[in-house]
This record gives sequence, C-alpha cells and structure tokens, in this order.
Amino acid sequence: MNKATLLTTVAAAALFFGGSTTLAQAKTYNQKGNALASYNVKKYKTVKNKNLFVKRYTFKTSYSNIFQTKPTSIHTTKGKAATFKSNVFLPVTYNHSADWGNPQAEVLSKDGNTLYELITQSSNRNKGWIVKYNLGQLRHKFGISTTHMDALRRASYDHSVGKMTSKDKQIMKYVKVGPTFNTGHGQSLAMNPKNGQLWFIGKPVAVKTNVQRVSTSSLKPITKINFKLKSTVTMGSNLTFDKHGNAYFFTYSNGGWAPKGAVKIYQGKIGSKSVKFHLVMQGLRNRPGTKPQSMAYNAKRNRLYFVSDSSISSIPVSKLGKLKASQVEASNFSGKREFEGIQFAKNGASYLLVNKGAELMQATNNKF
Repeated sequence: MNKATLLTTVAAAALFFGGSTTLAQAKTYNQKGNALASYNVKKYKTVKNKNLFVKRYTFKTSYSNIFQTKPTSIHTTKGKAATFKSNVFLPVTYNHSADWGNPQAEVLSKDGNTLYELITQSSNRNKGWIVKYNLGQLRHKFGISTTHMDALRRASYDHSVGKMTSKDKQIMKYVKVGPTFNTGHGQSLAMNPKNGQLWFIGKPVAVKTNVQRVSTSSLKPITKINFKLKSTVTMGSNLTFDKHGNAYFFTYSNGGWAPKGAVKIYQGKIGSKSVKFHLVMQGLRNRPGTKPQSMAYNAKRNRLYFVSDSSISSIPVSKLGKLKASQVEASNFSGKREFEGIQFAKNGASYLLVNKGAELMQATNNKF
C-alpha cells in the first residue's frame, strides 16, 4: 500500500466511524531568540486604579429548565453601569449530555452576525473544537434571540438523541462544527480585524509557547509559530487585537519588581512566521478578579478590556503607558456566573459569553 493510499484509507476509516481527522498538519515555524523586547524593570510603574476586585466564587446556574424561552439578566453592582440580557442560548448538548457545556472563548464578526465559539472537552481541557454560528440567519429565520429562544438548544439536543425534526435540520445547517484539536486552555481565541485572521495561544502560561492560526472555513489550525518571550517570562492565557492589527495579552504579577497582583500589559505583532512583543511600561495596580478569563478590544470606543468572573475593567488604547486612574473603567456584576469573554460589534454592541449554561448576553446599550 503506497503512502497516498494509506492516507486515503485512514481518512475514510475516520469518517466511517463518525470521527474526524486532521491529517494535514499546520505549517510550523520555529522562531529563534527572544520575542520580547528588553526593558528596564526600574522604569516600570502602575496606575492606582479603583479596586473592584472580585474573589473567586462558586458558579451558579441561570436556569431551572435548560430549554429557556425567556431571557435572564445581570447588572452592575459597582462601577460603570451596564445591564446584560440573554441574547442567544447556546447549545449545551450535541453528541452526548453536556458535551458542549465547557465554552472557553468567543469571537464575533464586526457585524455581529457570525460567532466562533471555542469549546473544550470536560475530560481533557487541552482538547476542543470551534463551532461557527451564522447568528444573522438563525435570528432572522428561527427567532433564536426573540420568539423562539429555545430553538437552537432543542435542535442540538435532538441531534444527540437521534430525533431531529425537519426544523432542527434547517437550524443546524447554520451551525458548523469543526474537528477536535489541541487547543491548550482555549480561552485565547481572537480575530485580527486588520486581516481577518483567527489566532489562539497553543501553550498558555509557558516559557516555550506557540500561537496558532485557525482557518475560518475548516476551523482547524493551519499555521503554528513556536517561540519564547524570554526565559523568565511566560506567555499569558488571553489574546486580542486592535483595529491596527496590534496584538495584546495580559498577566498578573507574582510580585518582585512589579506589585503583586498588578496587571501587566503586553503589546506586539503576530506575523505570518514570527511574533514580537514588548511590555507596556505602565500597568494597573488593581486587577479585576482572581482569574484572568479573557481580553477584548472595542473598536467603537478604542478600549481594551480585561475580563474576570463578574468583574471587567477597561482602558483607552490611546493612553497606554500614560494612564490616569480616572481613565480606567471597571464594573462588578450580579449573578455569580462564569465569564468566558466579551466581544464587540462595529456599532459598539457588546456581547458577553457566560456559562452555566452557555449563553451570549447583550448589553442593553452600546456604551459599555
């Protein structure tokens, strides 16, 4: 049996047994040297932003019936006022009970009509897949954000029990499920609006790390760049891009030359074969919460967002490195949900991904 025949046979076997195969490996580049520019720790400073820190808590569910038909809401308890209301109840079960119950990241198109959701396995959280939703058609044709909010969850559940109706089948035509691959933690999925490329960090919180580009059509990695920032600095677990194509991630300081718990912000570029970052020499003295869940960018307001559970802080990009405390916005929220990420449409509409159960919540105004 020649090599071509062997590959064809393996692929056919995977399809026959209902699995997926990613035979085509992502093109890999190995970057030499440090990707992080050198800096003088004595020049690092922090801005004393208002402390709206939220401690880790036990997550609560939002439903008594998973097939919800009416929206729930969460609102600010401190800080900049905002209310988020259920917009899309995302699937929780697809092949077996709660197999889609561990969402880690969201990416939203500029028009708000396409959603990429990265989900990791409950048994192995370093493996997962991406689901692509045509929200525009699902809203327009099936009322998943208005009159039939349970339709999407019902369709995916009916798929799991082999009892799909004709309506279910029509709904699932607008839901594309990608293959399983090594996602790392998975919470760093982000799109560069400058070129439409989708990236994630393959090895978060590691010195020897990588970033990987995912095809927006096949929903699997096609490029991998191996690198290290420097021997004493680990990559963060979150990622975002601004409208100019600049990449960002943030970490919490463990102490030493930066105050313990301070937010360190890194800015850089992710190219086709290499990456480069530098430390922004001013951070936030007070972090939003115990665990850094996500990072995001709002083009309408030109602000970066730092997301933790029930706590979100943001800063203006134009003031990076020269922030005043009054320019840092922060909000604490009710509900004790697990916050997975926030995304913004071109018009400033904000969509918060929360869990227990997985849903997309929309702010009631476009000023968050």
